[in-house]
Amino acid sequence: MTNRFIKDNRITNEFIETYTKTTYRIIGDHKHTAIKPCHWLEQKLMTGRSNRNCYKGIFGIESHRCLQNTPSLPFCNHQCVFCWRDIEQGSLGDKFIVEPDDPKDLIDTMVKHQQDIIQNHLPLRRYIDNYEIMNDILYFMFIDKGYHNIESLSENIHVSKNKIERALNLLKNQGFITSSDNSLNLFKLDDEVKSSLNSKEEIELLVNRLITTPDEIISVHNEALYPNHAAISLDGEPLLFPRISELVEEFKKRKMTTFIVTNGTLPTTISNMDVLPSQLYITLPAPNEELYKKICRPMIKNGWNKIQESFELLHSLSTRTLIRLTAIKDLNLKKEYIDDYIKIIEKANPNFFEIKGFTLQAKALEIENRVKDNRSIQDYFPDFNFLNTIAKEFEKKSGYPIIYRNTPSRDILFAVNWEKEKSPIIKTP
Repeated sequence: MTNRFIKDNRITNEFIETYTKTTYRIIGDHKHTAIKPCHWLEQKLMTGRSNRNCYKGIFGIESHRCLQNTPSLPFCNHQCVFCWRDIEQGSLGDKFIVEPDDPKDLIDTMVKHQQDIIQNHLPLRRYIDNYEIMNDILYFMFIDKGYHNIESLSENIHVSKNKIERALNLLKNQGFITSSDNSLNLFKLDDEVKSSLNSKEEIELLVNRLITTPDEIISVHNEALYPNHAAISLDGEPLLFPRISELVEEFKKRKMTTFIVTNGTLPTTISNMDVLPSQLYITLPAPNEELYKKICRPMIKNGWNKIQESFELLHSLSTRTLIRLTAIKDLNLKKEYIDDYIKIIEKANPNFFEIKGFTLQAKALEIENRVKDNRSIQDYFPDFNFLNTIAKEFEKKSGYPIIYRNTPSRDILFAVNWEKEKSPIIKTP
């Protein structure tokens, strides 16, 4: 079957345009590579503080210096129901069918695009403005009692609603303001915060102490121009890229740590890699083959067995390893599956095991249509409390200790073949 997005073994401009309408940057001569700054990179640029870092902070990875990328954007041998990609229209198959670009050139271009995005689309001025707007909102709420909405704040502080909303989100996350009800439309200064303030100067001192300072914002923005970590995980199956080992090597030459997230269906590629990433993630999508086929809808034969083969390789790899359960509520994550997962983890013996809730965004919102049952979208979404309940049961039954929880990312990390008290921070690429 022909694909309109491939012509003369090249990816067409029509395909590229579907991605560049968002914050993707498609790069390279053959257009199979992309970068996309994640949500947490921008969050870190807002404050520079570690509490705005993503879950990878436990490993010493700083979100503002993370280059999220993929060398195989449109190619994957799975069609997972939880995937945020447009796999219905935007997948170009289970094989890498275009000429692979040179890894060195790709990385040079990735870094240039990352710098351009930070300088021109996530500029320093935006976050300095955000700092000032936060102070203005708090002072206005201090002198004008009661609840306020985005519109009234915009009119009184004389800035756009988008800027007000950005500042409000950060103030709300930090507990400086509260909302009147679940609608999140009306806000006021938190009573405890209000009682500790007497002047505009004290508001600024409190923001400096608990949220950020202009100096921190400037410092983190400058650092962001020089990424030191590559998350090879954005889209597609990265191990389909024929020059994946060279790509990792080129990142390491630049003193950059690397994470690869793979679906585990290419054990031969893993065993043949000359240079391994700083940490290898293998996705565990199900407790058994039947559910694997329902959730991943593989386009290859024996996919489940190939994943098990990849797990069997872990003990022989000269790098850190992590098995990630991408969790879907009451589909691949139920209490009755815990024993099955424990058996898999015990046999594979990775350094770490992770339960991470799938992300309900973009095309993952199609999950109810992809699974084809009568449940609503929210029924699939595992909130942190649900994940934490399962994780505690897993910890109790397996004996593997929980060493880290990240509530915003809905991520819980266990030490498996790793000493509980030993720091998981990666010190060298």
